[in-house]
Amino acid sequence: MAEPYLCPICRSNRTSFEIIFKLSREIRKDPETGEELFQADSMSVMLRNDRPELEVKCLTCGYTGYEGLFIKAARQGAS
Repeated sequence: MAEPYLCPICRSNRTSFEIIFKLSREIRKDPETGEELFQADSMSVMLRNDRPELEVKCLTCGYTGYEGLFIKAARQGAS
């Protein structure tokens, strides 16, 4: 379900954002040298509660934070 956003910092932006997906890739390193010994071929989207873990960036002030903060600010700003 789509939710409106409001930047919790500048409190003026409700329209211009970037969505940032967090990706992960398994690697193995040598404990002595730090040299990378293995790197998985694929990356996977990190999940939180079976949904992609997202961050949102406000394109007005540049603040980046957890998506829930932007949704909460929009809900509070509407009341």
